Amino acid sequence: MFFPTLGVIATTDVVSVTIHQTIQEALSAMHLHDHRRIVVINQSVHYIITTQDMIALKVSGVDFNTPLSQVTLKQMPVLNKESNVLNALNLTDEMDESICISNEDGTLYGVVTNSDIVASVDPQVILESLQIGTVFDKKYGFKSFAPDTSMAHVLDYMKDSPSDCVIIQDNNTPVGILTSKDVLHFIGDDACHSLNVSTVMSTPIETLESTASISDALTFLRMRNYKRIVVVNESGHIMGIVTQQDLISRTYLRWSQLVHEHMNQFEELTQILQQKNKHLTELATKDALTDIHNRHMFSELFSKELAISKRQKSKLSLAMIDLDYFKRINDAYGHNIGDHVLKNFAKMVHSSVREADLFARWGGEEFVLLLRDASCDEAFCVAEKIRMLLEAKRFDEVGQVTCSIGVAEVNPDDTLHSAIGRADEALYVAKNEGRNRTVSCRIKE
Repeated sequence: MFFPTLGVIATTDVVSVTIHQTIQEALSAMHLHDHRRIVVINQSVHYIITTQDMIALKVSGVDFNTPLSQVTLKQMPVLNKESNVLNALNLTDEMDESICISNEDGTLYGVVTNSDIVASVDPQVILESLQIGTVFDKKYGFKSFAPDTSMAHVLDYMKDSPSDCVIIQDNNTPVGILTSKDVLHFIGDDACHSLNVSTVMSTPIETLESTASISDALTFLRMRNYKRIVVVNESGHIMGIVTQQDLISRTYLRWSQLVHEHMNQFEELTQILQQKNKHLTELATKDALTDIHNRHMFSELFSKELAISKRQKSKLSLAMIDLDYFKRINDAYGHNIGDHVLKNFAKMVHSSVREADLFARWGGEEFVLLLRDASCDEAFCVAEKIRMLLEAKRFDEVGQVTCSIGVAEVNPDDTLHSAIGRADEALYVAKNEGRNRTVSCRIKE
């Protein structure tokens, strides 16, 4: 089988800015070319700035006249244009949808996307035979908001969400979609955050039926320059949202089934695909910065732990942990130092709790801890231990960092939402009483 070089399949017409230009200039380039992400060039090292980065910067109040050199950006993987396409399979994932392709001297030659790679490796028959409905073997949920929801509330959700779009529904009827493009225009116009999302969303929603082929879906994305597809069933009801990466992962799965029939010829490719599947699983369950469970994984594990607790009639308690005045750390020392604090705090907590306990990053500087076989009083003691460990710790450059913690015992009839709500109320009391303290829900009552 012929595997082309990356130079053959690369797109050479790349929208880019330099590391010395400002955030506003990057936003203007994204507007001008109608792109959700553009390349930031710094000699032979290249970065990417995305819509989600723009949202985070806007919500954080960063001045858009700030040079990109002072912003934490994700570095893009780089391969030489003479490299084989197999090398690219090791580098693409949900966070890195594109790879920079360089000339011999390290300068930018072009960009290769996931769809370029799939099109050059996988037989067209697979793309044409698989239906996008097969992607929904596992549930792909979506987040929706009412039309009168404020943009401030929606942006606060999107800044920590793995998805860059939300559905707008009125009494369970979809009336629009808020995409990364819509958010870019909203930020660029410097519109009031109190505006209703209905004034910013795109409408009507363009959809594809679940019976469409993956080939049709990829063509749909390419022709409209979309990043995701809203999939409906035969009745027109929304089944969920699939991204280009979802479609590609499904294609990889089918391709791996075929290569098993030709193991000797395709042994190298099979190993790469297995490594990729493992990597994608880690991306779906781990927080990229702290390497602990992410919010999505914690939500899944909470349901299992609650079922076990009911069956065994054992105690289960939950603690919400928030680093005090964390925004000041980012503002005073920069996001790299802030990230260093988050990583070291997560490492400290992870090493101080039991292996059976579940520790996850809930979002931003907020963490959640689920304690097995622990009453509210016992969880309070564990939380106090964590608080005092952090209070005694000193971080390079920053010095002392403290945290506030809210503790709640999980009741048998609780949902994740209700349990988190009570712990969050206790956390609010801890903050309101001066921070650097642990409060139990019982104390609030």
